[in-house]
Amino acid sequence: PSIRADIASRLIEMDGIVPVNCHDPATPDVYLELIACSPDTREHESLVMTRAKPSHLHAALLAIGLSPGEPGSWKVEGGKLVAIPPRGDPLSITVAYRAADGKEIECPIADWVVTAETHKPFLPRDPAAPRWLFAGSVFVTRQGNEVYDADGAGTVIGLTTFGSEVVAWRDTISPEAAIDTPDWIADATKVPAAGTPVVVRLRPAK
Repeated sequence: PSIRADIASRLIEMDGIVPVNCHDPATPDVYLELIACSPDTREHESLVMTRAKPSHLHAALLAIGLSPGEPGSWKVEGGKLVAIPPRGDPLSITVAYRAADGKEIECPIADWVVTAETHKPFLPRDPAAPRWLFAGSVFVTRQGNEVYDADGAGTVIGLTTFGSEVVAWRDTISPEAAIDTPDWIADATKVPAAGTPVVVRLRPAK
């Protein structure tokens, strides 16, 4: 449900809605930690809420010939916290919705994110590198059972790094404000109204 894979075209479509309201003058800055999440998880800080199961997205990415890597993480070296970048095949991700006149509007999903301080585009540290990677989440043991972590955490497409996301942002960014000061918000000039149906499209990056 909510996900389709066109094997021949190497295209995945994932249905969702916009869960946040960045058009309320009282609360214009909606800070983000995820691009896409599962229901009843992090809708207040995600651009898209999808009912597609994260492990089904993983399976669809495998079906179009992509290989998973690993989400980002951290390690302590010399008393300092060192970021370990995510790995995995690169992806191109766009988002589409219908305007009031019925015309489809589609753009890179990263275009819906700007920096809070300057409202400039939110870019990876290496602008020439692919922005998204098929990290593939991880398997964890809960109550004696091995489970796909993103299915429980709801981390479908990451922006900050929780270590459980199916698709990861290129850079490792901590959701802890003490480590990385939050500086990414929804772009109210591009994100449609809360509740708008959207289609997220994932393809292999060129």
